[in-house]
Amino acid sequence: MVTKRIRVAAWAMLIAQSVIIVSGGIVRLTGSGLGCTDWPKCTPDSLVTTPEMGIHGLIEFGNRTLAVALAMLGVVIFFMLWKHRKQRRDLFWLNLGLLAIVPVQAIVGGITVWTKLNPWVVAGHFVPSAIAVGVAAYFVRRTYDTGVRTAEKAPSPLPALGWTILGLTAIVVIFGVLTTGAGPHSGSTMSTRNGLDNIWITRAHAAPVWLLVIATISSLVLAVKKHTVMVRPLVVLLIIEVLQGIIGYVQYFTGVPIVLVAFHMIGISATIAASVAVLDSAYPRSTHHADTDHAVPVVH
Repeated sequence: MVTKRIRVAAWAMLIAQSVIIVSGGIVRLTGSGLGCTDWPKCTPDSLVTTPEMGIHGLIEFGNRTLAVALAMLGVVIFFMLWKHRKQRRDLFWLNLGLLAIVPVQAIVGGITVWTKLNPWVVAGHFVPSAIAVGVAAYFVRRTYDTGVRTAEKAPSPLPALGWTILGLTAIVVIFGVLTTGAGPHSGSTMSTRNGLDNIWITRAHAAPVWLLVIATISSLVLAVKKHTVMVRPLVVLLIIEVLQGIIGYVQYFTGVPIVLVAFHMIGISATIAASVAVLDSAYPRSTHHADTDHAVPVVH
């Protein structure tokens, strides 16, 4: 049974996962990475931030508080789906997977603090969040159907191109993290950079971005010719890619200003979600009763 409440909760989860990414970015961009000097406490003597820690303590502790709120949302959705766990095992296990990422992120976050924001650990801290956004996007899409795969799929080679787009998105994310680790916003004056040449890693980051754009345009042209449902998600993805590209190039040539970097992080969450939507649209599912509050067929 997919109710409107469950669908709204799924959207809330996707938004919350994206907000966590932006919040973590703000921590780094404002130099608040060590605003809380310890973990799991904020300081060795206090669970929460103290007035002596100033604005940086508030920003870092605020990010931790958002993570707790995200976990609570996952628990709420868990109980919402509990009675539907047999009919919609897909939704139940997707949410459980998202819940499982929270403690992983918390532990990696603690290691990040203990290592004084080692850039490689910081990179590892971002990856689970990126995966969570993708899973949350898939979770949202499943609330609009019965979860039952149909025998149909998009005409060849669109499914393969969908996988290519998702793979390129993953590569873009990885190179983006490495570029960030070589850039000026380290999160704290105490932390080091990853030692990669900033110019060359930026160029390496741009290469899969251009490949992603080419793959998206090629897929869109084919989808339009074959009149498939992939057209809309591909258009959305292409718009996001263009905006991301503009922001990326402008921030590079203007010295990586904080505001543009923050918008770029919003864009990467949107890119991940849109890429998942493109691939998923290549494999249609039954939508009978998906938009009602009635029971749907059991997924075997």
